[in-house]
Amino acid sequence: MSARIISIVNQKGGVGKTTTSINLAVALAMQNKKVLLIDFDQQANATIGLGVKREDVLFDISDFFTHIAVLHKAIIKTAVENLKLIPASIKLANIEESLYQVPDKEFLLDRKLKVIKKDYDYILIDCPPSLSLIVDNALFASDSVIIPVECGYYSYDALNQMIHKINQVQKVKPLEVEGILLTKLDNRNTLGYEVAEKVNFLFPDKIFKTIITYSSHIQEAPMHGKSVVEFSFNSRGSKEYRLLAEEIISKSIGGN
Repeated sequence: MSARIISIVNQKGGVGKTTTSINLAVALAMQNKKVLLIDFDQQANATIGLGVKREDVLFDISDFFTHIAVLHKAIIKTAVENLKLIPASIKLANIEESLYQVPDKEFLLDRKLKVIKKDYDYILIDCPPSLSLIVDNALFASDSVIIPVECGYYSYDALNQMIHKINQVQKVKPLEVEGILLTKLDNRNTLGYEVAEKVNFLFPDKIFKTIITYSSHIQEAPMHGKSVVEFSFNSRGSKEYRLLAEEIISKSIGGN
């Protein structure tokens, strides 16, 4: 049995990709699943959000990408049992340009992950907010994608572009939409509910039952280098991400 590889992706920034990557990874690990989180964004927010200091990182995803000898050295333990991390750094910004001349450049990450995927139940990839070659590598390495969509204006515009990108990849390889995750729902704002209804109407079979509501605990947790699940276990945000993990595990057990 090898890992289910899931990219958390949306080319729009600020929709909750990194927040979802961190909290879902921790919630899955707490369900005794062996999880690897790949920080695939040069801003390294997932790395920092798990309490890893940039200056402590010897090897990161850019080394993992380009040097077969450091494949395992780039994988580090986190403070959470069952959760490992491949950190990111600003070096990732230079990788993309150097890859354009490489044959089958979209499949580089896929080839590297095939070597280690047997060691995990889930590999989550936190993607940058773009439709770049880096994101292509994540999509071509993945079994499925989670698309976080903020319950705010312009959200479904970006969602349609993302679905179009996924359709292009599906012409080359199987890639499932694990689910569309509605995030940052503000209970006091009717616009959020309108966006949720519209997304649900357009993609009725693809929406997670779990919705991530706006939460001060979710916002505060990264400042402490922790997920909200660790920082405030009984908070609403923690419960929502634990429910999301259960949804994904149930789907996996169901044969997807």
